[in-house]
Amino acid sequence: MAEPGDSARRTDPRGSLLNDLAHELRDVLSPVASSLDLLRLRKFEPDASRTMADRVDRGLKGAFAIMDAFILADQCESGRLALEIVPASLSHILEETREALAAEVCGRCVFTASPANEVVNADIARTVQALCALLQHASSLALPESMVEVNSTSAGHKPQIRIHSRTDPQIIPSEDWFRSYRGGAGRRMALRTARCILVLQQGSLEVAARTPGECEWVVTFAGGAAASVAAPAAEPRQISGAPRPPAGEGAAAVMRIIIVDDSEGVRRAYREALVALGYLVTEAADAQQALKAIDSDRPDVALIDIHLPGMNGYRLAQAMKARTGSAIRLVMLSGMALDATTRHLSQEAGFDDCLDKMAGPLALHALLRKSRTEG
Repeated sequence: MAEPGDSARRTDPRGSLLNDLAHELRDVLSPVASSLDLLRLRKFEPDASRTMADRVDRGLKGAFAIMDAFILADQCESGRLALEIVPASLSHILEETREALAAEVCGRCVFTASPANEVVNADIARTVQALCALLQHASSLALPESMVEVNSTSAGHKPQIRIHSRTDPQIIPSEDWFRSYRGGAGRRMALRTARCILVLQQGSLEVAARTPGECEWVVTFAGGAAASVAAPAAEPRQISGAPRPPAGEGAAAVMRIIIVDDSEGVRRAYREALVALGYLVTEAADAQQALKAIDSDRPDVALIDIHLPGMNGYRLAQAMKARTGSAIRLVMLSGMALDATTRHLSQEAGFDDCLDKMAGPLALHALLRKSRTEG
C-alpha cells in the first residue's frame, strides 16, 4: 500500500499486482531467511532453534495471509468475486465490523448507528472485510490521542457510512491511496481492494479532507430491498455415515491415511509429520495409484490434492464415493484459497472437509480430532 507522501509508484498509476505481491512477500519472508542464517551460525543450538522456529512460523503465516489477500484482489479486479447480496441494516453491518476488528483498532473507534436504521443491499461478510481494512488505515493515520468516529447516515436516498478522524495537517487524502495492491503493515487488504468490493456491490468509497488535519471517508451503498437475493453459499457437506477416529488419545495410531498429491515434497512433508503423530500413511502420485491403493487396502481418510495429472481431485473424489460410499472420509487438500466457490465445488464432488494445503499436518490432525469429538 503506498503510504501518503510516497511517490515511488507514480510511474505506474495502476500498480502491478505481481510486483506488489513480490514486494509484500519479500517483506514478510526476509526475516525467515535471516532466522535460518542465524540458526546455521549458532550450529542449530536448541534454544536458538525454538526462538527461530517461532519467527519462521510467524513469517509463513504472514505469507499465507498475503497470498490470500492478493487472490481476493485478483478476483475483485477481474469481476470473478462471488458475492451474496442480501438486504441488511447498516447498524448490523457496523456491529459485525466492530466485532471483527482487532482490539487495538476497535479501541480507537467510536461507532454510532443512525436511528433510521438504513437498509442496504450488500454482501455482509465482504463488506465487513472492506470496512475493517478501511478502519485499520484510518486508525493508522489518526493522531495518537484522537478517536476515529464511525457513523451511519443517509445522503438523499443513498445510505452511507462516514468515518472521520483527525490527522497530521500535512497528510492530504489522494487517489494514490487506492492505486496499490499492497495492504501495508498490519493491513492484509489494500484500500484498492476494499473499494473494489464496494463498487462490485453498486456502492463506492471516497476520501477527502474537510479541512487540513481532518480526514473523512465516505462509504455509499445501494439502498432498498434486494431485487434478487443470491442463495447462501453451501458449506462443505458433512456425511453422517463417514467414519470417525476411534475414541481415546491413541486414536491416530489406528487411523490410516492416504495422501494423493503429485508433489513428492508435499507428500513427504505430510507423511513424516503424520507418522510422527501416530497415523499409518500411504502415498499416491495420481488418481490411478489412489484408486488401486484403496481397492487393496482401504484407508480411513483420503487427503486429496485437486490439481492432479490426468483425473483431477474432484473427479477422484467422485470415483472414491462411487466405490466406497461413506467408508472413507475425503479431505480436499487445496492449493487455492478456500472461498465460497471452492467449498461449493468440494461439496458437489463429495468431499467431507476442506484443508488449505499450507495449513499443515497439525491442522489436519486437529480437524480429524474435532470430527471425532463432534461425532
